[in-house]
Formats: sequence, structure tokens, C-alpha cells
Amino acid sequence: MSSKGVDYYAYLSNNPFSVTFSKPIDWGRKTEEIPLSQINTMLGGNLQINQSDVQPLQTGRFQWIARSGSNQLFNGYADINPIWGILGDSNMDVMLDTPSIINSDYALSYGFYGSAPSENTLMNQNQSYVYLTDNYSTWMGDLIKAEPALSERPFSTFALPGAHDCGMFDPTEVKKILNNPIFKELLTELLGEKVAALTESVLLRVIINLAFTQKDTIPTMLNLGTRYFDFRPGYCYKNIAPGIFHQHNFIPGYSYASFLNDVLIWLNEHPSELVVVSANFQGFASDEMKPTVETLNSMVVKAQSETHTQNIIIGDKSDRHTSIESLLQENKRLIFLNQIDAPNDASKYDSYNGDLYTTTDVNNILQALEDMQMSQQEKYDYTVLQLQGTASGLPAGIISALINDSSSPLLATKANFDQSTYPWLAANVKNKFAKDNLIIFLNDYADNALADYASQITRQRTAK
Repeated sequence: MSSKGVDYYAYLSNNPFSVTFSKPIDWGRKTEEIPLSQINTMLGGNLQINQSDVQPLQTGRFQWIARSGSNQLFNGYADINPIWGILGDSNMDVMLDTPSIINSDYALSYGFYGSAPSENTLMNQNQSYVYLTDNYSTWMGDLIKAEPALSERPFSTFALPGAHDCGMFDPTEVKKILNNPIFKELLTELLGEKVAALTESVLLRVIINLAFTQKDTIPTMLNLGTRYFDFRPGYCYKNIAPGIFHQHNFIPGYSYASFLNDVLIWLNEHPSELVVVSANFQGFASDEMKPTVETLNSMVVKAQSETHTQNIIIGDKSDRHTSIESLLQENKRLIFLNQIDAPNDASKYDSYNGDLYTTTDVNNILQALEDMQMSQQEKYDYTVLQLQGTASGLPAGIISALINDSSSPLLATKANFDQSTYPWLAANVKNKFAKDNLIIFLNDYADNALADYASQITRQRTAK
């Protein structure tokens, strides 16, 4: 009997949060529900929608409902054909239309990967995750209030949740250059001659699915608790469009000027928080895309002027060992740990290994984390543990990107990897890494569960 499944995942930070996953059974006459309420644990399972669960030739509705006590907060659903695996009606079928929800009492991150009908492509199960936590927009200040001694510790005591390729959530610029001959030529080199036959909408889908590593805006990421931003500011390849944007190889994302404005405005509204930015040129298609140090520095000055935030003092790698209390008193709350060929660039000890990370197997990522050594940290200014996979680099990943607007190969492994990497952090960071070396947890699709883990691990690092 044919069936199509959904791997489901959840994280709950506190009572009375809960999430219930469900599917139809008995030819659609009943519903099977799986309620989850255990807190501070990565939860998961699988639901199969069988032919016998729905009326003949009909779809079955996979659904989740997030609650706080008896109050329903949000629900996600996807109608799935058990024979062909094709998605029907859904409010999660477009990745960029699944934004996190921030309320004064909670934060909710969720995502859905729609797998291919064939079992021979990237993933043969749909993927759905729901992370429901407290509001972490002021988690650093809240942690200092709860642990007053932390304010006297150096800033490097913190473990910070980070957004990998943080500017890759905005398709505005891509839409403008979609038919540019130079851009099309680059895409053809990457994806093959069949690119020319794709319609604009399908081509845009493929680009987003292969290159967009985030789906929330910068203010939303900040409100989710993200405090480290991997931003890659560059000119468009061969100047096919004016301006400086986040560049994923040659795919432009969010404007760097807008990013700086967003961060500064948010910091001005959240005086208890600090933000770290790594501006860098990793993965650029050509060196001509790199702005000068002077250009990037002048953009920070201009952003402060435009947002009237000259009161926020800019810091650099020398501030890692300054006490948090001193940084807050001085209002030095935007720290740049850049790699832009500048004299004050910061060096990072990074877990990333291209061969290991181009995978759908989380054990490769765990191996990369295990290979990191405390003895190596002292050679670098800070440490980055990368948690995301890059299945987009696999042949099946490119096929996956064609299927629908929820079939990003980057999103395909997100929740499955989180299920293993987040608990690994909680179990290993305290003893495996130096407590006085700033440590970053970097991931695609910034989420509030990682902020919760970072807060817990920061507490661990302050314990004697």
C-alpha cells in the first residue's frame, strides 16, 4: 500500500507550551493526534499518510497546532497525496512565506520541506519543524539579571547563536537581474544548459532553493535571539546591478546598508543586548566583487547617521575580553569581527569542511565538531561551530530545488540536523572548548531553539 510520510520535529522551552501533530486515519473519518509537551528536549517522529487514511484519489492533511495552555497560537498544514507524494493545499508550501512569529510572550519558528515524489531524490520524507519558546529578544540582558556575576565576566564568556549567510532571505535584487545575460550565463555554468528552458518563476524557485539560507528578516532574527551575523557584502558580479549586497557566490541578497540600519535601529531599542557582525568575502565568484575597507567602514558611519544611532559605539576584536558591564556602560554594543582584508580583521577557528558539510548525513557534521580542539583555540580570536549542511552541492539537491517552492535542499536537512547538533552542543561545549574564547553556533534558518541552547550553554560556561 502506498504512503507518504512526514518527519516531524519540535522544541519547547517552557510550560505550558505544546504542539500537536496529526494526520487522518480510517479513510478520513478520524484523526490521529500526537501531542508533545516535554520541554528542553529535541523531539521528533514520523507520520505516514497511507492510502487507507484518505478517501480514494484524495489527499490527507498533515497538520500541527502550537498552543500555550489552551490557547491556540498557530497551525501549519499540508495536504499530501499518499500515492504520488504531491502537495495539495498548504500554508507552508512557499519557504519564504513561513516567517517566524514573535509575540511578547513567545517566539515560534517553523519550516516545511516538501520532498520529491520519487524515493531516489534528496529526501523521500517531508520535513516539518516547530520550535516554540519564550521571547528571546532580550535574552542576554535577562541572563545578566538572573546571573549578576556574569556582568563582570568578559564578553567572550558568551555563546552566541548565529545566522549563516544572514542576508540570503531577500529575493528583490535577484528578480531584477533574472534575465540579465551575464547572470544567465553564470547560472548556465552552474546548473547546465537546461536553465535556458526554465520559465522565470521556475528559475527564481531554483535560485531561492539553492542559495537562500534564511527566511526571516534581520529584525525577526534578532528578536529570535540571534546575536552573530555572517554577512558577505559585495558588488554584484561584473557590476550587473549597482549597490553592495550580501553575495552568495554571485547571487545577491539583502542590501548591506539596509542590514546595518536594521541592526542599529534594533540595538537602540534593546539597550541590554550586544550584536556581533562578521563582514567577510567568503565564497565570492571573483575578487572584483570585494569593496574596499574604506567603503565598508564609511557605510557603518553613514548608517549611524541615517538612523541617529551615533550613541552606539562600534567595537572590534579587542573588546572580546572587556567585561560585559563595561561594554554596556560605554554603549559599545555592535562588535565587528570582520574578515575584509583590514588590519584589525579577526581570525576565527572554524569547524567548516566543504567535503564533510556537503551531505545529508548529520554524522558528518558531528565529526567536524568532534575534530575541533581546545588546544587550537588560543591561536584564533574566536571559534565558530557550523551546524548546517549544504546538500545543495549534491546532484540530488539540484533536482530537489526544481520541485516546488518548499523543496530547498538547504531546508531539507535543517530540522534533522538540529535534532542531533543542538544536544551535542549542550553535552560538549562546556568541557571541550575554552571558556574564555568567544564561541559561535552558526546555522541556516535562524531559530529560537538555538538561542535557548546558547543561553543554557552560556550559563554552563560561567559555572565553576
